[in-house]
Amino acid sequence: MKKRTLLLVIFGIIFNLSCEKSDPCHDGYTEVNGVCIPDYVVGIELNPNSENKFYHSEFGIITYKNGLWRDSSGIIKNPSN
Repeated sequence: MKKRTLLLVIFGIIFNLSCEKSDPCHDGYTEVNGVCIPDYVVGIELNPNSENKFYHSEFGIITYKNGLWRDSSGIIKNPSN
């Protein structure tokens, strides 16, 4: 009886740990349509030669390309304001 109780407790702990996290993304990332996109952070280092995608709490998905920030509706001058 003690073995059965111990096994049930261990199974319960493992099951609880595996179901605890509903967000598949790591801290600092936000899931958008099944893709983990890094959160926008003021002062991040950008690669001017590539398009960098970020999730902004106000603007949603924003991209940085050719020195400009863009959201789905157009150009954002500075998302940190």
